[in-house]
Amino acid sequence: MNLITNVKSYTDTQILEKVKSLDTFTSWPIGYFDVWIRSNEDAHDLFDDKVYTFHYKTGDEKPKFKMVTSGTTNSGAFGLSKWFTYNAIGCAILKSDVIIYDSHKLGYHKGKYKSYIQNKPFPYYRDNNKNKKAEEIGPIYSGIIGANCHKAGWLSKIIGKWSLGCLVRNIAEDYNKWMFKLKGQKLLTVAILKEF
Repeated sequence: MNLITNVKSYTDTQILEKVKSLDTFTSWPIGYFDVWIRSNEDAHDLFDDKVYTFHYKTGDEKPKFKMVTSGTTNSGAFGLSKWFTYNAIGCAILKSDVIIYDSHKLGYHKGKYKSYIQNKPFPYYRDNNKNKKAEEIGPIYSGIIGANCHKAGWLSKIIGKWSLGCLVRNIAEDYNKWMFKLKGQKLLTVAILKEF
């Protein structure tokens, strides 16, 4: 399946070294974990980010790359322009250049299908300027806001309402492969990086 993204490609070493440089990094999480890379282009309402999945077990020299697919770390057009219909402050934009250990746990997205739902507070911003950009500006908040790891449609190109702050894979086949790899892992660690 072709990725719908303009984020440049990285080697495993480049990604892992960047994660290790984060102020929030303490050690590699055991099991599978996700590293999202947020596009600098920030194309409005398009799935233009990438998510790399790694696996680490005790005794490994470093985490092993398992898969990559496209998705979004940002809200779509609805969230960025109609935030006032569901939140008085603004649209949630998860903070980048952080790793949050066990940030998500196995559950059901909106009670419909298996996904990883937010388990721990994640730092985020509230974007309310309606300029069609998902920006990390203003005060930083932290909390559990339902920023789940879930899927969009079969092969979605437009974010629309698929994300109001969630981490969303837009290719259902890749989402299903990812869930199969995790094999019911209870907790998931997530890192978000700015494109570098």
